[in-house]
Parts: sequence; structure tokens; C-alpha cells
Amino acid sequence: ALEVLPEARALRHGARVRFHQGTTEVIGRVAVAGLCEGEGPAGEIPPGRSAYARLRLEGEAVVTRGDRFILRAYSPAMTVGGGVVLDPHPPRSAIRTPAALARFRRLDGPAGSGVAAAEAVRSLIEERGPGGMARAALVSRAGLDPGEARAMEERLVAEGRVTAVGETLVATAALEALGAKLAAAVAAHHAADALSGGLPREEARERLFKGAAPAVFEHVVGALVQRGAIAAGDRLAKAGHALSLSPEEGRARETLEAMLLEGGLAPPAVASIVAASGVPAAAVERIAALLVRQKRLVRIDGLLFHAEALERLKRELRELGRPEGAEARVDVAAFKARYGISRKYAIPLLEYLDRERVTRRVGDARIVRRD
Repeated sequence: ALEVLPEARALRHGARVRFHQGTTEVIGRVAVAGLCEGEGPAGEIPPGRSAYARLRLEGEAVVTRGDRFILRAYSPAMTVGGGVVLDPHPPRSAIRTPAALARFRRLDGPAGSGVAAAEAVRSLIEERGPGGMARAALVSRAGLDPGEARAMEERLVAEGRVTAVGETLVATAALEALGAKLAAAVAAHHAADALSGGLPREEARERLFKGAAPAVFEHVVGALVQRGAIAAGDRLAKAGHALSLSPEEGRARETLEAMLLEGGLAPPAVASIVAASGVPAAAVERIAALLVRQKRLVRIDGLLFHAEALERLKRELRELGRPEGAEARVDVAAFKARYGISRKYAIPLLEYLDRERVTRRVGDARIVRRD
């Protein structure tokens, strides 16, 4: 907010000026939003009148809300007027619009007015949406001293329009809107895939929470869980959601588990399971994906193994590594002979055992771990 001296010339929109604050002098340009009183926007600020403007500085200046400044003409360097900072870090948006002028008026207010200061801070937080405003910005941007900043935060939170999320202050309305979007996305995911255990947590974060403060996602998820709207784990699901298999899918599940259990470490291909069950391949794949998520099956290099068969294998090998004395070593040939399987299954299984820290590869062989 700035005022042009009565004896100065009118200050035109786009004029180059010298900005003085403390001992700092920086060149900048004036973008006039509109007069403080009367209609706007204005192409210039007449002598003796006050207006709202944005100053684009060509260098750095350390200022905060409430700091006063002086403007001088670029040449000759005569004093034009002065004003007060309403926002030291304004958004990069159109300046000569009714919305921009309304924003200036929300940020302005009588000096020392606690109501006006609270409304201005609330406006700065609300316009940040889910990104929120750092608590520290109450000092650096809003111009409050630490004690005032704490009191302001307590006041805004008590009013219910602002929520403290970690070190960030976020508009409560923005959090509620994100919660509604997330609940709708979870419901839509179930509608699209009835066999899914829920919307993957990280997918939800990436799709719906871009630009949000880091702690906002967990806060919104926690609020929905507390309300009983969703259940949260690696996936987000509607509270009380239960899988409902069709007769065809139930038959596919029974056949799939039975054949993979029987196959042990040399399980049949999906095509063989499809032929045996008479269930379409797409349904078998859907059930297989479901059982993998439920940890009943394990997919290794494109092969499906029953989790029970893999657990038996790990127990047997760990038993080999327990006796004191020489290390238990396993190579590909010995592994194939011991379990009666081909290289097609042996190599993926041995690499799986390495990842599970049951074995450790040394050259062409594996050593069974004792830890």
C-alpha cells in the first residue's frame, strides 16, 4: 500500500523507481492494482492519493509484512512517496484484476488491529491450499514476533479454519477437500476392481497430493481412519470392505492354490491351470494377483510359487546351515538334484533365497547362512 506525495508527479503504472528501506536501495518497477479508495484499477496514482501496487525489485531486499519504505523517482532521484509492505512474497499472478485488488484489501487493515492481522494471516494460509504455510513464515513473512506468532497460531487453530500439521499451517477447508477426494478415489478404485485390496498408498499420494506439504498426506489418511471412512495399510480401502468372489473366481482360486501346492518347487504354468479349471485366463490372472497381494502366492521371475512351498524350502536349507563345522554349500547342480527340478526353476529359486538372506552367493555356489 503506497501513497504519492501531494507535491510529486503522478506515479504511472510500470514506472521505474528507487525502493528505499532502512539502508537498502534497490531499483524496481511499480505495477498499480488500483486505488485504495474509489474505483480501480488505475493507470496511475495521482498526487496525494493512495493505491495498492506490486513492486518488482531488480535486487534483493530483506523486508517483511508491516515494514515501511520510501519510493524515489529513478531520475532525478526525488522522493515520490512511501508505503507499507502487505506481503513480501506475493504470488506471480495478474495484478490489474478485481480478484487481485480484493486480495490487497484483505491483506490491508488499520494499524495495530488484531482482527485485521488475523484476517491477513488467515488469507495468506488459505491461498496456499494444501501446500500450507510454514509456522516460521508467521515471523518471516507475516511480520509477527515469536510471541505474537504463537498467539496467532493458537487463535487461528481455535477458530477451526486453520490446522497445524507438523511444522505447517494448512487451511482446514483444504484438508477436508483432500479427504473427500481421497475417499472418493478409494471408492472408485473398489468399483473398478472388486478384487483389489485397495488403492495403493503411494499411488494415492502421487495422484492426489502433489503440491501438498509432506505431512499432509498422513494427516488426511489418519483423519479418515479415525472417522471410520477407510482402513489404511500398504493399501487404502473402504472400512469394512470385503472381497466377494464370483463362483467362477472361487473355482479359479481353489484350482490355483491346489495345483501350485501340488507342484511345489516346479509349479505348473498359468496356461495349464486355465486348462484344468476351465476358467478364462483373465479371471485366473486376477485371482493370482489377489493371492500374491494376500501373500498366499509369490511371483519370482514370472513364475508363481505357493508361499507354503517356499517356506518349507527355506526351513530345510536353514537346517543344513545349523550344524557346527564345515559350511553348507549348495551349487546349481546339487540343488537341481536334491529337489528334482530343472534349471528353469532352480536359478530363480536360488536368487530368491539370496534375496531372502537364506543363502549367500560365493562364485558359482551358495553358502547357507548361519545368522
